[in-house]
Amino acid sequence: MFRFRFEQILNVRKLAEEQVMQEFSEQVRGLEREKERLRSIRGEKAGVLAELMRRQAGNLNAAEIGLTFGYIKSLREREVAQVVLVSDREKVLEAKREELLEAMKRRKIMEILKQKKLEQYWKEWNHRESVELNEQGIIRFLKRSGDEKTDRNL
Repeated sequence: MFRFRFEQILNVRKLAEEQVMQEFSEQVRGLEREKERLRSIRGEKAGVLAELMRRQAGNLNAAEIGLTFGYIKSLREREVAQVVLVSDREKVLEAKREELLEAMKRRKIMEILKQKKLEQYWKEWNHRESVELNEQGIIRFLKRSGDEKTDRNL
């Protein structure tokens, strides 16, 4: 019966990889949320600018223009802050990706070792089986040879 003596280490590494993979997935989802917020801010800014251009053909008073430009400035500031946040999230995601790759390598090393040990086990098992079958064949041959000699002596 094959027993890999590092099975517990392999299991720990598999669990560690699964945990890092889950954290990586959470980082991906978080980054996508932040990118969606950025798209939303940009869309809102574009909408306000389009509305300002549309209303420019009509009568606009200075107060409305001032409020609109103030709001656009506020949206630009939110956009810049969101761009920085997205950039930070991308850096964190890249670090998590590296951590995941390292966890995958550590697990893969143990799996390769396990596979090699299993192949070695089967090679040794086949060799022992072959030797045993050869011994049984020799014993049968010797018994038959002995029986034939006994029959000739009668």
